[in-house]
Amino acid sequence: MSNTVSIRSRTAWIFCALLLSAASAFTNTGPVFGITPQGVPNGTEVPGEAVHTPAPAVRVASAERVETPPARSAARSAGIRVRARAALVIDIQKGEVIYQKNATSPFPIASITKLMTAVTYMRMNPDLEKQVSITRQDVYRANWTKLRYREQVSAMDLLYATLIASDNAAARALARASGLTSKAFVRRMNETAASLGLSNSRFTEPTGLDAGNVSTAVDCVALLWTALQDELLAEILLVREYRFGTNRRTHTIRTTNRLVRDTVSERQWVGVGSKTGYIRRAGYCLVMRALGDSGDDIYAVILGGPTSRTRFTDMGRLLDWSMRDGGRPGGVDG
Repeated sequence: MSNTVSIRSRTAWIFCALLLSAASAFTNTGPVFGITPQGVPNGTEVPGEAVHTPAPAVRVASAERVETPPARSAARSAGIRVRARAALVIDIQKGEVIYQKNATSPFPIASITKLMTAVTYMRMNPDLEKQVSITRQDVYRANWTKLRYREQVSAMDLLYATLIASDNAAARALARASGLTSKAFVRRMNETAASLGLSNSRFTEPTGLDAGNVSTAVDCVALLWTALQDELLAEILLVREYRFGTNRRTHTIRTTNRLVRDTVSERQWVGVGSKTGYIRRAGYCLVMRALGDSGDDIYAVILGGPTSRTRFTDMGRLLDWSMRDGGRPGGVDG
């Protein structure tokens, strides 16, 4: 492993430790705002450009000691009602936990798993021009995929399909393109998680279709932050729409994040990286980074939303509130 990767791993570990200590200090004994999952076919995601700004360095007093940031608590009077099982909103620049609900409790994370699949793959210095043939195993019970058996797809396009369209066959093919067996790749995913300090994350396969892929809101933020440190992954995670060709056809894929796909002029923020997820046992999930007009750098997570609509509604409200009131002096405090 290169020195650069080692430094990034160390930084991510510090970042994760900071979040853990902050969120643990303010863990709710019960839901603060308010839930319950219903759904569409298991693992189905309803099928996004901006400029990436690297996350700032975490405030650290020394190599051994991580400063715990202050936390703000949202008030019921703010009109924030988060219906998900877990949620977390933090301001990276200020080192503040703006909102949290069950942020350190492990839950299935569905296709957010694909962030770890991509991070693990990219750390293997892959040949992105490599052509990969889609197998029967790739498409078997994939639930959501545009790829078909025997299509030839470049590793680069598999990355885009995995992260933008949350294509399950693409994620399986990408893991296989690493040259490792399925079990060996999953083992590498867990080793990567451990190296990043994601102690509450476990992975069983690369798509997120298995509810055994579990993590916490805290770990999901650290995972997205890590992915955005990779220049290519950062670029991919910002794309709204992407077109690529195979030996059989041309595919057009669109981001599964409605908040990125549907621009709203009155928003005070712009999404600059995200990943959605859904399976029945996980509910609707979303991890997202947003930059505010006033320079706010917010990471937010929704895990276990009851519907796709409430997932995006909750996230939009949290980001709107964080940028408008929560992130400024005199904001609502419960």
